[in-house]
Amino acid sequence: MKRILIIEDDEPLCWLLEKILSGKYVPIIMNNGLEALSWLSEGNLPNLIISDINIPTLNGIELLENVRTSGILRDIPVIMLSASDEPEKRKQCLALGASNYLVKPFEPQLLLEEIENTFKRLENPLSIDR
Repeated sequence: MKRILIIEDDEPLCWLLEKILSGKYVPIIMNNGLEALSWLSEGNLPNLIISDINIPTLNGIELLENVRTSGILRDIPVIMLSASDEPEKRKQCLALGASNYLVKPFEPQLLLEEIENTFKRLENPLSIDR
């Protein structure tokens, strides 16, 4: 089963994400960016990362920058979550290499579809289903 690292500090959202992803994926929940980066640097490689932008100790954008500049982590797809629908934040995340940027609150089905599409793009990079 594919492992998905979720970095989110909102407990109810963590619970929801764990609920909707369990069974099909193995969700790994972390509550701050530094904890997640430390876990990743220990050699733990998830198939996908879902990160909130506003997380403690190391925000989601800083985490994304660290992942993208790391030799071993740079190919892990990252979906960013944010309560902000500011176009500049979205552009910044996508320019840094995020697979997508979803605004909270979001439909759980939309997230599941985005995860599936992200994995399909990895399996078939020439696919244009974006």
